[in-house]
Amino acid sequence: MAAATPTVDRLATAGGDALADIESLYSQVAAPLTPIQFTGTAGAKYNMGGGQPDPATLPREELADLAGELLASEDGAAALSYGEAGGFAGLRQLLSEKLRRWDGVEASPDEILITNGSNHGLAVVAQLFINPGDVAIVEAPTFMGGLRPLRQLKAQIEMVPLDENGLNVVALEGTLRRLRDAGTPAKLLYTIPNFHNPAGVNLSLDRRKRVAQLADDFNFVILEDDAYGELRFTGEQIPSIYSLARKGRVIRSATLSKILAAGLRVGYTIAPKEVVGRLSSLKLDGGASPFTGRLAAAYLKRRYEEHVTLLRDVYRRKRDALVKGIEAGFAATPHLKPAYMLPTGGFFLWLKLPAGTDGTRVAAEAAGRGVAYVPGQAFFADGSGAEYIRLAWSMLSEEDLEAAGRLVAEAIRAAAAK
Repeated sequence: MAAATPTVDRLATAGGDALADIESLYSQVAAPLTPIQFTGTAGAKYNMGGGQPDPATLPREELADLAGELLASEDGAAALSYGEAGGFAGLRQLLSEKLRRWDGVEASPDEILITNGSNHGLAVVAQLFINPGDVAIVEAPTFMGGLRPLRQLKAQIEMVPLDENGLNVVALEGTLRRLRDAGTPAKLLYTIPNFHNPAGVNLSLDRRKRVAQLADDFNFVILEDDAYGELRFTGEQIPSIYSLARKGRVIRSATLSKILAAGLRVGYTIAPKEVVGRLSSLKLDGGASPFTGRLAAAYLKRRYEEHVTLLRDVYRRKRDALVKGIEAGFAATPHLKPAYMLPTGGFFLWLKLPAGTDGTRVAAEAAGRGVAYVPGQAFFADGSGAEYIRLAWSMLSEEDLEAAGRLVAEAIRAAAAK
């Protein structure tokens, strides 16, 4: 007797797939968000869209050697097994020591949670504090990766502007007061105090202190995003809001992606032990990778400070090359040159187009010249910001950055002529 056709086969051929049937079953909280729009394409010759580390700076040979040593060691089996919920204890210990030495931040290993990149940490913090309809305050502009979890959780997002000294604390206080008086007090402030993404500015010390005081006065949590703090080219380090505020008022997010390797996906979140426990309970990933945690720890021990010093010089020269190209491109037409502030660290140059310049035309002209970047609208919660563009200098060579700067200038001039 012939074997019966399995039920699953009969169902699969009856009436096509079930995609239309499950449409109404999707979670509205997990609704897909609009993808970030780049000018040009991923294959653009001069791609200044993403804030990715320079591939030439990745310590591939050293990581390969360390990986081999790790797997051959007595700890090799543990590296390939499930790990601790908070991440590899050895890495958390090293990060605790680094934070104290480099940032003046006192955080025990139990106050550090390893995440799958810093974006993972931002998302889990948002999850911990935001219910649909709760108010979160963000800077205008701000990092789109910080906006996305707030949007997905259906937060009411309020914007506060930046200036050359970072978040405008007078405007912040006014917003906080208005929200409290309306019966909808803010629960969370998301801020990027060092080498702001995308604006490149730093929050001044006086303003950091004021933000910490306002958090007490109006009872909200500060999510301090410090992805670029170690990439300082000039100037003195400013204490973190975390170190200035009362314990428990600030949660700090950081990463090794910009320093070591983005592909290792090692971020970390700093908070009191009680808060870390709550965050860890939401991080349903079985614990951060024991292998990458151990690999990152091995590199931190061997060469981290020397590597950071190298990177600071590399990215400073890249910044200067991009600016040189832009300045040269507007030498004959200074009235068309965008306004910008020279960042003292990080990855990004934030340009404000001349009044009356059509950002859409600039994007089209840039794409036609093989230049990709992220338009300003991606960085504003309300979709405004068409007069801005963000250029990332991190990926391209100095030669290409100078050429790209000239091409951006060319695109702006061409758009202004139409």
